[in-house]
Amino acid sequence: MIDKALKDTEADIQSFQTEKQGKLNELHVVVTLQMAQVRHLDNGALPSDLTSDLVFPAEELDKLRSRIKELNDEKAALRKRQKALRTEHVTLHKAQNAKGEKLAELEARARDVQLLKFGQVIDLERIESVGVNKAAEELQVRIAKLEKQQEQALQGWNAKLKAVKTNLKEATHHSTDSLNKVASLFERQHALETSLNAKQTATADKEPGSERKERTSLVQLVKIQAKEVEALKLEINMLRRKGGHVYTGGK
Repeated sequence: MIDKALKDTEADIQSFQTEKQGKLNELHVVVTLQMAQVRHLDNGALPSDLTSDLVFPAEELDKLRSRIKELNDEKAALRKRQKALRTEHVTLHKAQNAKGEKLAELEARARDVQLLKFGQVIDLERIESVGVNKAAEELQVRIAKLEKQQEQALQGWNAKLKAVKTNLKEATHHSTDSLNKVASLFERQHALETSLNAKQTATADKEPGSERKERTSLVQLVKIQAKEVEALKLEINMLRRKGGHVYTGGK
């Protein structure tokens, strides 16, 4: 709507400018000229009444006269060119007639040769078209065969890629679970070590036998967890050698 309104406004402005220029052209304007600047073309003398005369610059009049000469020269050149083209046309027409006669003679000779050799006139264009179609059909068969082979190969590679992605996903999940277990065991080990150190400090004056027994139990538990951590580390290293990526899962 805005574009339409803008176009309408521009059209109104252009119409107004045209109307204004037309009105301005109707106004009488006084132009002062010297007598030396005025030359009358009718008998070279100024008439008593100049109301029907037209004021025209002498330079533009000289240009028009020069243009008349240029047009005459162009007209003469075109006539010369036309004459040369007519001569060329006659020559080409004669050559065309000669070629036509030669072609007719060759066609007659070819027809005679075919009648002598085959007993009838052979359609050479039809034979050529059949040969071209046969070659095209063979090419289409080869293209279809290659496309089928490529499609089968592509399906095979897609299946392999899907299997590799599945194995990678499983290995990643397994590795992530293992890392989570390692982190949990580290936390438990740290908590047990902290608890063990605290108990060792707090029960220094308790009965030696029971304290030694509890401490031995805690140490064994820490060793077991350390072995589990080492086993999980070995499993993670094996997964890394297989090419799987390991994610810590936020632990």
